[in-house]
Amino acid sequence: MAVTKVEIEKLAKLARLRFSDEELGKFAGEFDEIIAFADTINQSVEGGTDEIRSVGSQLISFEELREDEVIPSLPNEKIVSNVEDKDGFFSVRRSKK
Repeated sequence: MAVTKVEIEKLAKLARLRFSDEELGKFAGEFDEIIAFADTINQSVEGGTDEIRSVGSQLISFEELREDEVIPSLPNEKIVSNVEDKDGFFSVRRSKK
């Protein structure tokens, strides 16, 4: 499934973005790669292949992937230490429509 410039323009309009014709062509190619990557993942999940493909790279086998590693994250107190106290949450402004 090829993504067209017209479809990219529709998405850009929804996101309130503007792109030149050159950028639209570039994004169309990048979206095609992303869709191909998603199709590869779907095949893997369905048992259709033993290899996965990263966007913009060659096929790699599952054996080449690193093991998942659980690492501790920052404590909540440190994350919110530089913001006004909002009961442990970030306060953000509502966007204007």
